[in-house]
Amino acid sequence: MANLEDRLKEKAMRLVWGSPANLPVTYANHLQVTHAGGNEFHIFFGYAAPPLTAGLTEDEIEAMPEKITITPLTNIVVTPDIMKTIVDVFNRNLENYEKLQGMKND
Repeated sequence: MANLEDRLKEKAMRLVWGSPANLPVTYANHLQVTHAGGNEFHIFFGYAAPPLTAGLTEDEIEAMPEKITITPLTNIVVTPDIMKTIVDVFNRNLENYEKLQGMKND
C-alpha cells in the first residue's frame, strides 16, 4: 500500500470558485498592460473622471489643465499562460455579448 505522501501527490482535486458576494466592485475606465523585462504581464486598471464643463464659460474651459490624471486602482500580475487564458475568455465573452445585443453578424 502506498504511503500517505504518495497518495497525496496522486489525488486529483477540483477548483471551485467561492462566492463573490463580499467582493468590492470597482469601476475602471482605463487599462494598461505591460510586460517589459520579465516573464509576467502587469495589468493596470485605472479611473479618470472627465472634467465637468457644464455652465463654464469658454475662457474657463480654456483655462482648464492640459491633462487628466488616471488614478491607478489595481495591478494584477499574471504569467503568459494565464494572460492567454484571460485574452481567450475575454474574446469569447465579448462575442457572446455582441451576439446577444445583435451587434455582430456571422
